[in-house]
Amino acid sequence: MKIEQSYLEEHQLEVIVEADQETFEKAKYLAAKELSKGKKIPGYRPGKAPYHLIVNHFGEGAIIDHALEHFLDDIYPKILDEVEQEPYGPGQVKEIKSLEPPIFIFNIPLQPEVTLGDYREIRIVYEQSDVSSDDVDKVIERMLSQQASVDTVEHPAEDGNLVDTSLDCYPAEGDPEDEDSFLLKNQPLPVMIKTKDEDASKEWPFPGFSRQLLGVSAGDTLELTHEFPDDEKVDEDYRGKEILYLVSIEGIRERVLPELNDEFVKLISDLETVTELKDQIQEELSTQREAEEENTYINQILEEVLEGADVKFPPQMLESEIEGEVRELEARLKSQGMDLEMYLGIQDLEEEELREQIKPNAEKRIIQGLLIGKISEEEDLDIDPEVITGEFQSTLNKHFGDDESGRTDYMNSGESVALLNRISSQVITRKTLDFLTAIAKGEDISDFLKPEEEKEEENESVDSTDEEIGENPPEKSSDPSPSEEEAELDQEKEKEEQD
Repeated sequence: MKIEQSYLEEHQLEVIVEADQETFEKAKYLAAKELSKGKKIPGYRPGKAPYHLIVNHFGEGAIIDHALEHFLDDIYPKILDEVEQEPYGPGQVKEIKSLEPPIFIFNIPLQPEVTLGDYREIRIVYEQSDVSSDDVDKVIERMLSQQASVDTVEHPAEDGNLVDTSLDCYPAEGDPEDEDSFLLKNQPLPVMIKTKDEDASKEWPFPGFSRQLLGVSAGDTLELTHEFPDDEKVDEDYRGKEILYLVSIEGIRERVLPELNDEFVKLISDLETVTELKDQIQEELSTQREAEEENTYINQILEEVLEGADVKFPPQMLESEIEGEVRELEARLKSQGMDLEMYLGIQDLEEEELREQIKPNAEKRIIQGLLIGKISEEEDLDIDPEVITGEFQSTLNKHFGDDESGRTDYMNSGESVALLNRISSQVITRKTLDFLTAIAKGEDISDFLKPEEEKEEENESVDSTDEEIGENPPEKSSDPSPSEEEAELDQEKEKEEQD
């Protein structure tokens, strides 16, 4: 078997393989034999018909297809032995160049590779901000706004007032005496008057409409005109036309905020006083901001680590990450009574567009995960096994409680091992990120590392194991002899060739 290999840009190996013709012919004979076992050929017992009759019966294409399946399964492990590369996943046949001789081109995805830079020299200032009283007041304003009432007022309309109107409209060149010329008739429309600073570009019936109502009172009528652009985004009845609006003012309302006092606090929460409410908001905002700033800080560190590193991974790894996220989305949608098709329709997306949207974050997660994993491996951080088992037991307690039978069944299933692996990975990730954070802040990192004595004991244990293997090397197994069926096929082939 002749092999040529070359590296592709996407961290894959292209392998051109020229296999032995005789081996492929034998695979064809085996394939023919298998096919003939499933269908009787006149004059012969199943599986006993001569090769040329089997070919006539099934067609050479069907036999070659069947032979290729087994042949490729047989030679692929040998290819991996020859190229001395550990694949990330199954290789794919990119092209069958020839069958005489058998020449195949494989694309083999390679295991991710991470080369780290001098990440221990990274230093980044950790910027932490305090929650101000203004931040607390904004939250309270939203709370008051949610509890606001809307009351009718007698004064002219002001910013923020809700004006109840009724609209008639028709093209300016139309006849108001002709009912058919009206585009709207007695159309009720409540309008919130926007302030000067608010965006009015998407107001209906036209941008800037609400500001036209400043100063009106109940019972007033207005005539307003607006010329619409000749644009496909505009409804055809209005496109490129000047429209006359007759606006009847039916009433004016305004939102009245409740008073901020202890009674209000008791109404919306389990707290007793305004001071307690502000303290709680302060604490919640501080916790939220701290988490956001820590997340931002960690991302800055990982970006610095990546800048000095080289990360390679095959496209199949990214495809798998995207597929996993799509499946997670489907599970969330199912819990909400939806499916992916409905969600895509609401979002006006094709599935391929959704996958493209997911791709950047999926790629970022892979890169960060590979960096974290490599650093954890390089540093051999001191991970306390009791932390992992503690979190594992805590998760089981939350899920099963006193259900000992359910717990036992779960522990006897493969799912418990998967859960333990996930928790172990999460603990290692947290430890590694804490380690990188300490480096970036210039703090002491000795507590993250295993004591030297422990490392020496591990090395001694490895050396001892190597010595035992050296003293008692495993016996080599002999190559298997050809099966009787293969020998019978060889004899049949020789006989047919002689005939």
